[in-house]
Amino acid sequence: MLSQIFRPSRFSSLIVADAKNLSRDPILLLVMVMSALMPVLFTTFKADLNQFGLQFFDLPNLSTYVAPIAFLMPAYLIGWVFGFLLLEDRDDHTLLAVETTAVGKQGFLIYRLTIASIISAILAAAAATYILPPMPLYLSLALILMVALQTATTSLILLALAGNKVEGLALSKLLNVGGLFPLFAIIPNPLRYIAGLYPSYWVGELMDLSAQAYLPQYAALLLAIIIHLAWIAFMFTKTLNKAEQL
Repeated sequence: MLSQIFRPSRFSSLIVADAKNLSRDPILLLVMVMSALMPVLFTTFKADLNQFGLQFFDLPNLSTYVAPIAFLMPAYLIGWVFGFLLLEDRDDHTLLAVETTAVGKQGFLIYRLTIASIISAILAAAAATYILPPMPLYLSLALILMVALQTATTSLILLALAGNKVEGLALSKLLNVGGLFPLFAIIPNPLRYIAGLYPSYWVGELMDLSAQAYLPQYAALLLAIIIHLAWIAFMFTKTLNKAEQL
């Protein structure tokens, strides 16, 4: 199945088809553009954010706490776009038609999630220099990987929990709250790791938002990857089961 998906000719034809779908929907296209502009916006308004924080909250480095949210933004925006495309395919019974092809329904899902994750990883890599604080290269690469995995998670949550496109729009508002989970890493108490059950939390943890660390960095990194993969596996299975019922 995977060999069928990632054959150069088939892979490129699927990409061209998705590009045409996006070009027909200005809202989805705008969301894609907005995700690419995040590092520019963050860099442009970083000084203003810090001035605002100092003036109203006596917090001179407000941008430090906005950084993980900004860094994760492509995961939520790109994840929403591709999740919504998959919702459209399911509503229009395109997924049922794909089931009869060599790619198959599961293969098509893997392709869409892979493309979405790659796009987010590229955007995160481009943004890393502007948004991430100074850190070792391996940690920057790990955070880029987490953005890619969070993209797949976001798409799958939409597809697994939303019954149609209308429900998907409503659910996307709730998903936006997940983008704030890195801020729980500020709390100087081990209870903050409860928030770590949702994968986006670990971006804040690994960016050292709190001066107090309760886990070694390698343990936090390992937990982050395990939780991301567990969410993807669970939501992927739930998505396939839901598709079988349609």
